[in-house]
Amino acid sequence: MEAAGVSLVLIGPGTVEQAKAFSDQTKFKGEVYADPDYSSYKALEFANGLFSTFTPSAGLKIIQLYREGYRQDWELSFEKNTRTKGGWYQGGLLVAGPGIDNISYIHKDKEAGDDPEMEDVLRACCS
Repeated sequence: MEAAGVSLVLIGPGTVEQAKAFSDQTKFKGEVYADPDYSSYKALEFANGLFSTFTPSAGLKIIQLYREGYRQDWELSFEKNTRTKGGWYQGGLLVAGPGIDNISYIHKDKEAGDDPEMEDVLRACCS
């Protein structure tokens, strides 16, 4: 991605403090933005709700990632403010640019753990 001049930018449905904590914990070097009102998630019509968050396949994904060594900061993920504001939004991935009206790829997670195919993402951003 770097060779193609592509930047990875993250937008999370939490507070500025959560975004900073995420950057610190993961050592992510790119830009991280907080969207506490879920404006971008709503505009992109990302899935949300308990039934898109707690699914059998999401549970299996958690177990798989745990076995691979990944550890989620559940306290950070489920702060009271996030839960009470309906913080059950699923994410997605968008490849945009150059320019402000060029979207070459979009993936909307149908449920937690519904990751896009990386080959598709790399083809959209780096070919």
